[in-house]
Amino acid sequence: MTMRKLSNATAVDVLRYHRSLLADRVRTESYRDAIDSTVRKNDVVLDLGCGTGILSLFALRAGAARVYAIDDGPVIELARALAVENGVADRIVFLNQPSYDARLKEKVDVIVTETMGNTGLDEHIIGAVNDARRRWLRKGGAIIPQTIDAGFCPVDVMHEQTSFWLERRYDTAFDAARTYAMNAFHPLDIDEDAFVAEPATTPAVDLRNDNDGAVRMSRTFHATRDAVITGLAVWFRAQLTSEIALTNQPPSVCPSWKQSFFPIATRMRVERGDAIDVDIRTFDGYEWKWSVATSAARAEQSTMNSFPIIRPR
Repeated sequence: MTMRKLSNATAVDVLRYHRSLLADRVRTESYRDAIDSTVRKNDVVLDLGCGTGILSLFALRAGAARVYAIDDGPVIELARALAVENGVADRIVFLNQPSYDARLKEKVDVIVTETMGNTGLDEHIIGAVNDARRRWLRKGGAIIPQTIDAGFCPVDVMHEQTSFWLERRYDTAFDAARTYAMNAFHPLDIDEDAFVAEPATTPAVDLRNDNDGAVRMSRTFHATRDAVITGLAVWFRAQLTSEIALTNQPPSVCPSWKQSFFPIATRMRVERGDAIDVDIRTFDGYEWKWSVATSAARAEQSTMNSFPIIRPR
């Protein structure tokens, strides 16, 4: 087995990211409460994308006999250490690999996962849960979260990460960088004041059923004020149980999540009442396409046009 030491920068990034998750009390306590209300004594639980293993610990405290904790990242070594420190290492089976490659020795009663990025779908939760449910979940078993839907709205925000590339700098053009930036979506704290119309919500993706991974958000909005549209805001709402939900919709109370800003290369001026056609499509969060159109202009962007596939040397 090949052993390798993380660089200090990587180690610091891992700790910083997972500290931000644990520091988000709304996120963490909502999952704890959902697990407490779902897991029964002697259940077998799968923690999909376990991170530090905090949800695994919650499941054991709720009565689980055993937890399978899967994560393909280096943070799983921290999860192992914390399991030892908290006296439960003999009740957690850690698997450091993609869940698609994992093999469990038994079926599970509950699948719990917090593999949700700022859009809810950008960490490929649909496919991973589909696969895990088909292979490992007992008939009548539970999944946390049960459903995820996405909210979206045209906005007029100034975003430094994209607008930076509009100008020549050091007597150099940066059009290629602008193209890459405009065809990627970016984490951003977006205020309700930036909304150009009333927000819309997609039909929920039910993780308890088969899904093909294709999600489309399409709506004709009407501007509620005069504005210049610079892109789209996207967020999510996850129904953990029938009684417990999490959302990063502005104004968000979950600081570990921002919203996603989907920029458009052609800024569009609208007046109150103008129609704004928006279409966003993704396949399980791997690739995204989005378009915005008014009576005067249209913009189409795609992550396929952001950073290209790295060419072999």
